Amino acid sequence: MFKIYSHQEKRSLFFVLTLFLLIGCSQGSDQREFEQDAFREAEGFTETDSRGEIIREDPDDWRIAPFFQGLVEVDPAYPNPVQSNNQISLDLIITGVESVSGLRIFAYYGANNIRQIYEDPRRPLSTGLTSIPLNPLDIARLSESPQGLYRIIVLDANENVITYGDIRVE
Repeated sequence: MFKIYSHQEKRSLFFVLTLFLLIGCSQGSDQREFEQDAFREAEGFTETDSRGEIIREDPDDWRIAPFFQGLVEVDPAYPNPVQSNNQISLDLIITGVESVSGLRIFAYYGANNIRQIYEDPRRPLSTGLTSIPLNPLDIARLSESPQGLYRIIVLDANENVITYGDIRVE
Protein backbone atom coordinates (compact mmCIF):
# COMPACT_ATOMS: atom_id res chain seq x y z
CA MET A 1 0.00 0.00 0.00
CA PHE A 2 2.53 2.58 1.12
CA LYS A 3 5.98 2.82 -0.31
CA ILE A 4 8.81 3.31 2.12
CA TYR A 5 11.36 5.68 0.68
CA SER A 6 15.06 5.44 1.34
CA HIS A 7 16.91 8.45 2.72
CA GLN A 8 18.33 9.20 -0.77
CA GLU A 9 14.87 8.95 -2.38
CA LYS A 10 13.43 11.31 0.25
CA ARG A 11 16.19 13.83 -0.43
CA SER A 12 15.64 13.56 -4.19
CA LEU A 13 11.88 13.91 -3.79
CA PHE A 14 12.33 16.90 -1.48
CA PHE A 15 14.71 18.51 -4.00
CA VAL A 16 12.26 18.01 -6.90
CA LEU A 17 9.31 19.38 -4.90
CA THR A 18 11.33 22.38 -3.72
CA LEU A 19 12.50 23.09 -7.26
CA PHE A 20 8.93 22.79 -8.56
CA LEU A 21 7.67 25.23 -5.92
CA LEU A 22 10.46 27.72 -6.61
CA ILE A 23 9.82 27.63 -10.35
CA GLY A 24 6.08 28.02 -9.80
CA CYS A 25 6.56 30.96 -7.45
CA SER A 26 9.03 32.58 -9.80
CA GLN A 27 6.71 32.17 -12.76
CA GLY A 28 3.82 33.58 -10.73
CA SER A 29 5.81 36.63 -9.68
CA ASP A 30 7.07 37.06 -13.27
CA GLN A 31 3.46 36.99 -14.49
CA ARG A 32 2.37 39.50 -11.82
CA GLU A 33 5.22 41.83 -12.77
CA PHE A 34 4.31 41.51 -16.45
CA GLU A 35 0.68 42.33 -15.65
CA GLN A 36 1.73 45.39 -13.64
CA ASP A 37 3.72 46.54 -16.69
CA ALA A 38 0.63 46.01 -18.87
CA PHE A 39 -1.46 48.35 -16.72
CA ARG A 40 0.76 51.37 -17.18
CA GLU A 41 -0.10 54.30 -19.39
CA ALA A 42 0.86 54.11 -23.05
CA GLU A 43 4.39 55.24 -23.82
CA GLY A 44 5.92 54.87 -27.28
CA PHE A 45 4.69 52.41 -29.89
CA THR A 46 5.95 49.94 -32.47
CA GLU A 47 5.53 51.62 -35.84
CA THR A 48 4.32 49.29 -38.61
CA ASP A 49 3.21 49.68 -42.20
CA SER A 50 -0.03 48.43 -43.78
CA ARG A 51 1.50 44.95 -44.39
CA GLY A 52 2.66 44.54 -40.80
CA GLU A 53 6.34 45.22 -41.50
CA ILE A 54 8.07 46.81 -38.51
CA ILE A 55 9.45 50.27 -39.22
CA ARG A 56 10.48 51.15 -35.65
CA GLU A 57 10.19 48.80 -32.67
CA ASP A 58 9.27 49.65 -29.09
CA PRO A 59 10.82 46.84 -26.99
CA ASP A 60 7.99 47.10 -24.42
CA ASP A 61 5.22 46.47 -26.99
CA TRP A 62 3.70 43.08 -27.79
CA ARG A 63 5.82 40.96 -25.47
CA ILE A 64 4.33 37.60 -24.45
CA ALA A 65 3.47 37.02 -20.79
CA PRO A 66 5.42 34.34 -18.91
CA PHE A 67 2.30 32.10 -18.62
CA PHE A 68 1.98 32.05 -22.41
CA GLN A 69 5.64 31.71 -23.46
CA GLY A 70 5.90 29.04 -26.17
CA LEU A 71 2.11 28.85 -26.48
CA VAL A 72 1.28 32.17 -28.16
CA GLU A 73 3.08 34.45 -30.59
CA VAL A 74 1.97 37.95 -31.55
CA ASP A 75 2.75 40.21 -34.47
CA PRO A 76 2.66 43.94 -33.69
CA ALA A 77 -0.60 45.71 -34.53
CA TYR A 78 -0.69 47.16 -38.04
CA PRO A 79 -0.79 49.73 -39.47
CA ASN A 80 0.46 51.70 -36.52
CA PRO A 81 -0.09 54.63 -36.47
CA VAL A 82 -3.59 54.21 -37.86
CA GLN A 83 -5.98 56.78 -39.29
CA SER A 84 -9.25 57.03 -37.36
CA ASN A 85 -11.24 56.05 -40.48
CA ASN A 86 -9.13 52.92 -41.09
CA GLN A 87 -8.87 49.54 -39.36
CA ILE A 88 -5.99 48.11 -37.36
CA SER A 89 -5.19 44.38 -37.20
CA LEU A 90 -3.61 42.36 -34.45
CA ASP A 91 -2.43 38.83 -35.30
CA LEU A 92 -2.08 36.18 -32.59
CA ILE A 93 -0.65 32.79 -33.43
CA ILE A 94 -1.79 30.11 -31.00
CA THR A 95 0.85 27.36 -31.02
CA GLY A 96 -0.16 25.42 -27.91
CA VAL A 97 -3.08 22.99 -28.11
CA GLU A 98 -5.93 24.16 -25.87
CA SER A 99 -3.63 26.79 -24.36
CA VAL A 100 -5.84 29.88 -24.62
CA SER A 101 -9.37 29.91 -23.30
CA GLY A 102 -11.33 32.82 -24.75
CA LEU A 103 -9.92 36.20 -25.65
CA ARG A 104 -10.74 39.70 -24.44
CA ILE A 105 -9.11 42.93 -25.55
CA PHE A 106 -9.27 46.18 -23.63
CA ALA A 107 -8.25 49.77 -24.24
CA TYR A 108 -6.61 51.12 -21.08
CA TYR A 109 -6.78 54.86 -20.40
CA GLY A 110 -5.28 54.97 -16.92
CA ALA A 111 -6.25 53.91 -13.39
CA ASN A 112 -9.85 52.64 -13.21
CA ASN A 113 -10.52 53.66 -16.80
CA ILE A 114 -10.70 50.69 -19.14
CA ARG A 115 -13.06 49.60 -21.91
CA GLN A 116 -13.51 46.23 -23.59
CA ILE A 117 -13.17 46.54 -27.36
CA TYR A 118 -13.17 42.89 -28.49
CA GLU A 119 -14.21 39.44 -27.28
CA ASP A 120 -13.81 35.93 -28.69
CA PRO A 121 -15.73 33.48 -26.46
CA ARG A 122 -14.30 30.26 -28.00
CA ARG A 123 -12.90 28.00 -25.29
CA PRO A 124 -10.29 26.97 -26.20
CA LEU A 125 -9.16 29.00 -29.20
CA SER A 126 -8.02 26.94 -32.17
CA THR A 127 -4.33 26.60 -32.86
CA GLY A 128 -3.04 28.74 -35.71
CA LEU A 129 -3.61 32.35 -36.72
CA THR A 130 -6.28 34.49 -35.12
CA SER A 131 -6.45 37.86 -36.88
CA ILE A 132 -8.32 40.47 -34.88
CA PRO A 133 -9.74 43.56 -36.60
CA LEU A 134 -9.92 46.62 -34.35
CA ASN A 135 -11.70 49.90 -35.01
CA PRO A 136 -9.63 52.96 -33.99
CA LEU A 137 -12.83 54.74 -32.91
CA ASP A 138 -13.50 51.90 -30.44
CA ILE A 139 -9.93 52.20 -29.14
CA ALA A 140 -10.02 55.98 -28.76
CA ARG A 141 -11.13 57.42 -25.47
CA LEU A 142 -13.40 59.92 -27.25
CA SER A 143 -14.66 59.16 -30.75
CA GLU A 144 -15.19 62.90 -31.40
CA SER A 145 -11.44 63.50 -31.05
CA PRO A 146 -9.82 60.06 -31.43
CA GLN A 147 -6.20 61.17 -31.89
CA GLY A 148 -3.84 59.87 -29.24
CA LEU A 149 -1.69 57.04 -27.97
CA TYR A 150 -3.60 54.14 -26.40
CA ARG A 151 -2.60 51.02 -24.45
CA ILE A 152 -4.21 47.78 -25.68
CA ILE A 153 -4.25 44.79 -23.31
CA VAL A 154 -5.03 41.25 -24.48
CA LEU A 155 -6.30 38.77 -21.86
CA ASP A 156 -7.69 35.26 -21.88
CA ALA A 157 -11.16 34.55 -20.45
CA ASN A 158 -9.53 33.77 -17.07
CA GLU A 159 -8.21 37.36 -16.96
CA ASN A 160 -4.56 36.41 -17.49
CA VAL A 161 -2.71 39.05 -19.51
CA ILE A 162 -1.29 37.54 -22.70
CA THR A 163 0.27 40.62 -24.29
CA TYR A 164 -0.06 44.39 -24.51
CA GLY A 165 1.06 47.20 -26.76
CA ASP A 166 0.43 50.79 -27.71
CA ILE A 167 -1.45 52.12 -30.72
CA ARG A 168 -1.37 55.66 -32.09
CA VAL A 169 -4.59 56.92 -33.67
CA GLU A 170 -4.15 59.89 -36.02
